[in-house]
Amino acid sequence: MALALIALLLIEVVLQLAWVPWYFGVGIVAFTARVPAPAALRSRLALNALERDVTNKTWLPLVFRPLPDGRIAFRESFFISFARRYYPVMRGLVAVDTRRNEVRVVGLDNWNALLITLAILLASAMIPRAAPMLLMLPVFVVSYLIQRRRFTAVADAVRAQLAEVDSVEVLMARRMQARSTP
Repeated sequence: MALALIALLLIEVVLQLAWVPWYFGVGIVAFTARVPAPAALRSRLALNALERDVTNKTWLPLVFRPLPDGRIAFRESFFISFARRYYPVMRGLVAVDTRRNEVRVVGLDNWNALLITLAILLASAMIPRAAPMLLMLPVFVVSYLIQRRRFTAVADAVRAQLAEVDSVEVLMARRMQARSTP
């Protein structure tokens, strides 16, 4: 079982590093958001700017990559950093659906997180001495909650790109007014 976990972890890391398109579209959906995107507003959509729009100084950055079919895949960065870390339990995909006039943001569970959870539960049920391993499950729950917030940030960035905005002159006037008001 341990070798299967290690093999799955290595395979999954390679699939994520290689940005294999089918990998980012197959899996158990953990999170989903459908953002209305009428044709008139889709022209302002800049999915390649999501990495900039979803910056976070607390956690490792999310990395975005366009796939050959026009979708955008995202995952946690693998770079060495001093930012806070958690166990990555999700990868994601942003896709424009022109038929339904929406942008779908989907977060998929990483296979290794699911298999590790199952292995902990099975080991604890079959071997009483393995029960302390159950203390690892809260780590996955906390990681899941953190990733939920990060997923929501991606969906919010898409919403912000599609939001109705006034002309540049009106926006600048509002900013100047806000600065001059004590």
